[in-house]
Amino acid sequence: VSCSRSTSTSMPAAVNQHLAWIPQEANSVAYFDMQSMRQSELGKSLEKDFNGKISRWRDDEDYKRFLEKTGFDIEKDLHSVLMGFDGNREATMQHAAVIATANFDEQKIAEALRTMQDSLASHHERHEIGTETYNGKTIYVIKEDGEKACYFADANTMVAGNKEWIQAIIDGNSTDKSVQKNAAVTALLDKLRYKEQCWFVANTTAMMEKVAEELGERGEFKGTRAVKAVQNVMFSANGGSKSDLYGEALCDSEDNSQLLTEAMKGALATAKLAVSDDRDAVDMLNRIDVDQAGKAVKMSASLDKTFFDKMRERAEKHGKAVALF
Repeated sequence: VSCSRSTSTSMPAAVNQHLAWIPQEANSVAYFDMQSMRQSELGKSLEKDFNGKISRWRDDEDYKRFLEKTGFDIEKDLHSVLMGFDGNREATMQHAAVIATANFDEQKIAEALRTMQDSLASHHERHEIGTETYNGKTIYVIKEDGEKACYFADANTMVAGNKEWIQAIIDGNSTDKSVQKNAAVTALLDKLRYKEQCWFVANTTAMMEKVAEELGERGEFKGTRAVKAVQNVMFSANGGSKSDLYGEALCDSEDNSQLLTEAMKGALATAKLAVSDDRDAVDMLNRIDVDQAGKAVKMSASLDKTFFDKMRERAEKHGKAVALF
């Protein structure tokens, strides 16, 4: 069964191009093709899971004003998002960048941000937006703990990140200092099984310490020691009427990968026990495979609409999202 799902997809040419716009220091990179995900069962499931939060966003007066002034609806009009960041540091744009594709009307968006600046400042202290011209290009600069900026590369592409990095992109000097020169990250990108729709790779040595602490505080996961030993992770999904998922976590030793495998299988067994009165639900959870391969822990699954509907039905009884089952 696992062999039948092993076919890899290719990295879209546009994503390859935009990877040259992610700083080399970024140790985590993620990509989402929002258009295709909206139509997939995985995307529809996630939308239903977080519908409450999305509704609050829709009801926000600033969002309504932004939509009215620009005609740009993030939920419907955003095509894709590629982002790189340094997960081992505090939240900062110094080593981060976001590349979003959509049908942008730069002038309308810029005017909306200008007219809404006072309102935005009431939510975000020190939120000051200005414009600068660099090599004939307009940069929108956000001065907050250093200079962050965004730049419309064309009518369909917006880049946000550190101002100096944006300038390097404009100059065409970003490639030699991009994440494509980060050997550890590119090795993970090469190993991704599904590259067209949704994926995430990360060097996680430092950040997993925090993850383990959070899991320990929740008391729902027994493999926190093994989590601390995870050195990198990668996950990808390819969805339509069904969703094929594949992920790997590489630990610092085979002993710790065995511990993590046992912990993940234990969590899966707990989920099966919770739905033991429903044979169909148990059979569906049996579609999720977790195996050890040396220092690596591998997870694969092929899930359809019936799976998500069934898991949501069970999860709602416990007040949880399907994404957290």
